[in-house]
Amino acid sequence: MNPGPVAGEGFSRGDRLRKRREFEECYASGSRISGRHLQIFLLPESGSWRLGISIPRRVGTAARRNRVRRRLREIFRRHRSLLGSAGFRLVINARPSAAGATFQELLEDYRQILSRATRPGKAGR
Repeated sequence: MNPGPVAGEGFSRGDRLRKRREFEECYASGSRISGRHLQIFLLPESGSWRLGISIPRRVGTAARRNRVRRRLREIFRRHRSLLGSAGFRLVINARPSAAGATFQELLEDYRQILSRATRPGKAGR
């Protein structure tokens, strides 16, 4: 029997970016921070954090892309405390190297990128 997610660790539909326009606004106006396996775009938004994930075909087969997508959702879900209280749109673009990365390697890349993003005056473009 699976008890489900711990309180505050869920990932509901409202936590997702789903519309093309939401992604494009984040790409055009957000800060871009790159890591070894991931590239993250951050755009301030009132309210809570919302996540969008983009996995290009060059990452690999559909099965590989889906595995990377599941890992990134889980990292976001489990490590929301790294994000702080201000609301942002967060778009994660996976690089081709993400297909061969372990969960731990993706997590470390995510943590490093967010630590750079949360330093005052250091984020993005």
